Amino acid sequence: MTATSQPTDQPPGQLLTDQKVLERIFRAQYTKLVADAKGRLGDATSSAPRVVSKAFHVAWQERKRFHSQEELDAFLVAQIHHGATREISRRAGLHRMDHHEGLGGGAQTKHETHEMSVDEAWDRLSHTLEGGAPEAYRARASNARHEAAEHVKGLGKEKNWKPMLIICGVGLLVVFGGIWAINKAGEARKVTSALTAKNVRSTEMGAGQHANVTLDDGTVARLAPESKLIVPRAFGPNLRAVAIEGAANFNVSRVLPKPFEVRAGNVAIIARGTVFTVRRYRDEENVVVNVREGSVDVRFAETLRNVPTGMSLLVTKDGVMRVPGAEELQEATTWVDGHVTITGHNLRYVLPQLKRWYGLDIKVPDTKLLDRNVFVSAPVDSKNGAIASVEKSGGLKFTYVGENMAFQDTTPAPKPATKTGTKRR
Repeated sequence: MTATSQPTDQPPGQLLTDQKVLERIFRAQYTKLVADAKGRLGDATSSAPRVVSKAFHVAWQERKRFHSQEELDAFLVAQIHHGATREISRRAGLHRMDHHEGLGGGAQTKHETHEMSVDEAWDRLSHTLEGGAPEAYRARASNARHEAAEHVKGLGKEKNWKPMLIICGVGLLVVFGGIWAINKAGEARKVTSALTAKNVRSTEMGAGQHANVTLDDGTVARLAPESKLIVPRAFGPNLRAVAIEGAANFNVSRVLPKPFEVRAGNVAIIARGTVFTVRRYRDEENVVVNVREGSVDVRFAETLRNVPTGMSLLVTKDGVMRVPGAEELQEATTWVDGHVTITGHNLRYVLPQLKRWYGLDIKVPDTKLLDRNVFVSAPVDSKNGAIASVEKSGGLKFTYVGENMAFQDTTPAPKPATKTGTKRR
């Protein structure tokens, strides 16, 4: 089926400009992504095409955020992981219902084993995007309705407990689902209350300071300069949650029944045995999460995203989630490996960063220099390296003005214009 092009109001550089582009990428990556989904689905591999199609459906709904293939690829992988998890949970629920039906003499639920080709999958997805369903799926739905009607007729001829068992099972699922949601909301409020209580314990770093903090469950938090780690008094097996203001790298070595949770502003990062970095200073609006080992779930309000090994996620103050740019990611994470990297900014931005990471309080008497672009690329323990990096990138000279450290311009001032004229005799 030919996809229809759709106009877009997005700025230049958006990747998914219309459904033709979506179809091209879908067909190019379908086989690879289905194989990825199968690897995550265990015994439910027949659901892989549906999981992949759903990932592309969500990507189309959020197409405004993608400006490169790398951003889209990272999003699709995270969505497939999340979709596979949901599918396994759904299958488990159906299996429990099958078991109850089997006790009453009913037949086991049959799952579709036919694997859709890329043409079938795209046909289904494109109709979904257009708000309809292809003829093949309408026919299947019609047959299903017909079979259901015949089944209802048969109920009057013989006594059958299966419908009652199904209704009871669905009712129990609804009840337990409601209880689960209430419990989850209660747990979130419990964590928030514990982290904002007056009796919390906190560890705070000054400018140029780093430290490792080992929590009671064995988790090691490496704190960056000007960072504050908040630990509730009741931290333990039943409350494994902390808050971070600033930047920290967490090594969660123990997998316990209760997951480990980090709060950064309004964002929650949930981990089970993993290594990840979080950055969100008080003067910053965005939260950046980078996963080095394992995976984490990142939650903002009702939105939940999984971030696997080697991937990163940025969450804005409004809850928009996207892949961080290279410069954003470097600034948030390279310090963990002993190197400070700050690019794409002017001297006005870099000066407080020099104070944060190196304890350098450097003045700039000539305020016009504050708008000059500079960068920092230096070992985290080398003040001289940081100063040299700024000097070289900005055409500046480090000096002292009285007792104060300062940057001055090395560009020679233009020579005053000389007047020329005819000499009078």
